[in-house]
Amino acid sequence: MPAKPHKWGFKMWGLAGQSGFLYDFDVCQGAEHQDREKSEVGVTGEVVLKMTSTLPAGKIHKVFADNYFTSVPLVQHLKEREIHYIGTIRMNRMPNCTMMDERELKKHGRGSMDFRVNQDNNIIVRWFDNKAVNLISSFVGIEPVGNVKRWVFKYKTHIMLPRPAIVEAYNKFMGGVDLLDMLSALYKFSFRSRRWYMYIWWHTVTVAVINAWNLYRRDQKMLDPKMKTMALRRFQALVGISLTSAGKAKKFGRPLSCPEAAPSPPRKRSSCSVPLDVRRDAMDHFPTWET
Repeated sequence: MPAKPHKWGFKMWGLAGQSGFLYDFDVCQGAEHQDREKSEVGVTGEVVLKMTSTLPAGKIHKVFADNYFTSVPLVQHLKEREIHYIGTIRMNRMPNCTMMDERELKKHGRGSMDFRVNQDNNIIVRWFDNKAVNLISSFVGIEPVGNVKRWVFKYKTHIMLPRPAIVEAYNKFMGGVDLLDMLSALYKFSFRSRRWYMYIWWHTVTVAVINAWNLYRRDQKMLDPKMKTMALRRFQALVGISLTSAGKAKKFGRPLSCPEAAPSPPRKRSSCSVPLDVRRDAMDHFPTWET
């Protein structure tokens, strides 16, 4: 993928929430059925349909995606399955849709907009900020129009621009996959292997830890909102200690090979506590005396 930051390597499709919690993923393998006729939603649209096929029916889910996946038939397919959609869209994927071009919107100034509604009641909005952006939605339109603060370099001051509701909703809920990529790259353990599947396996372990950390933060806010949540690096360290130390007995005393060895100087006790998984593993505890 030449347009991506990392052009080489394994690529994965992901379905993530606003907090970066990964619900489903699939390894990108190119066109799976090359002999089959082309779908009206395209190859990238088939990815969205596959990712959303695991969502429970009748829950009115909302999906957000960028212009790499979005098309008008895809929005309609999801709408028939009671799944709402918002996404940016490319002009070549909007057939027979004439809208004000970027030059006309620029004459009206920043914050100007134009919209169209098709026969399926899906709305396409073009909003001009620094440049024009196209969005399509099956449940949000331009109303209510809000305001957004923007910096004007020419006058060295901030101004308030009108912003349609579809843009506000897209900016609020979009970016879960990008957040997951950022979290997985923060404290990444790099290793080398000739077995290609090890990289995919280790990525799933990293994502599992991040998902566990997101669940911990959610439960922590519900139980004690005033308590400071644990950082991701500390959480990963405790998970590693628990997995490597739980269920193992500790060795005490001097080694038998050197009975005359001088006692080691006392070590400074670490301020960090032992994880609960290690404390409650039923190892190295005092015996229970019964009479």
